[in-house]
Amino acid sequence: MIYRKQHKCISDLIRFAFLALILIIITSAPVITEAHSIDYSLSFKTIYNDNILNYSDADLDQMDDPSAPPNKFGIPSKDDYIFSPELEIIYKTRLAGHSAHFGLKGTYYYYKKNDIKRYYKVKLFIRRYFNRNVYIQSSASYLPDYYYRNSYSSTEGYQEAMFDKITGDIKLSVKLLKKIRSNLYYIYSRKDFIPLFDERDITSHDFKVETICRPNRLWKGWGSYTFRTAASAGADDSDYQRDTSYDSFLFTLGSRYYLTGLKGLGFEIAGRVNYKIVYFQTEKITSEDRYRLGRQDNRSSFNLSAEHEITSKLDIGFNFNRIVKKTDLPAEDLKEFLEYSSNSFYFVLGYVF
Repeated sequence: MIYRKQHKCISDLIRFAFLALILIIITSAPVITEAHSIDYSLSFKTIYNDNILNYSDADLDQMDDPSAPPNKFGIPSKDDYIFSPELEIIYKTRLAGHSAHFGLKGTYYYYKKNDIKRYYKVKLFIRRYFNRNVYIQSSASYLPDYYYRNSYSSTEGYQEAMFDKITGDIKLSVKLLKKIRSNLYYIYSRKDFIPLFDERDITSHDFKVETICRPNRLWKGWGSYTFRTAASAGADDSDYQRDTSYDSFLFTLGSRYYLTGLKGLGFEIAGRVNYKIVYFQTEKITSEDRYRLGRQDNRSSFNLSAEHEITSKLDIGFNFNRIVKKTDLPAEDLKEFLEYSSNSFYFVLGYVF
């Protein structure tokens, strides 16, 4: 059954990518010129995360407690060093006199201490320019065998919860004014859990609007709003004990500064803040869904990054990310198990062939 679910997930991914390709080709004259190029880029991240599964302080206190529920924790360490190589290949050509890009990206995440968390992700994308001010882009990505955490089953107790995830999106980018660009997105994603946690299978639809302003060559600012509606398999099935459906609202503000670094080479520093509100939709009165009934999450994050060119092809970067989540729900005794904070530190080395 696991393989049938994975096959269905891959089929959806291929179907979305194919439809997106047809959409872009239909809007273009079927003429590809001989002008083309292939760009390769390789990057390597070293990441330290002090709470890789976003456990609450109350959960973390139980990790070394022999009286904790059996098998509740599936990792030997709450923190980890993650080594992440990424390869991207972009084929650039021209369709009907305008640029078209076809890309493939593969990323691997190697967790040093917690091997159960190791995974990879692949992404395909197509970008078609209509002129210098307008382009449409579509992408599809596949993430298999992702370890969420050990989750509770009423029949099996705590077991490893794994899922496959596909994501597909369509983006329309329009330059409204000389200094302002606006992007509109539709994003589809689906998580398919292993059979023991079928009720957690969830399909989501995102609608996002983003505005980017670059008034001069030294500064760029952006803001975005994303609405997501997510429906789980347990929503309409009385046999399931959980309904993980939710609606969310995400607000983002960011800024990037372009400066001159050592030896006159490029140096960038950027900051970004996110604020996300999540409303869970369950109406199930079950012990499992006490964690979601009437629940609202408020999640904020802060990101600071810096990047410096070493040569025209090589750059290094540093990144700090902090996440804090607060929760309100009627089951006050569960609140301490749902709130958490985590910090990540990145070192990035990038090379363009």
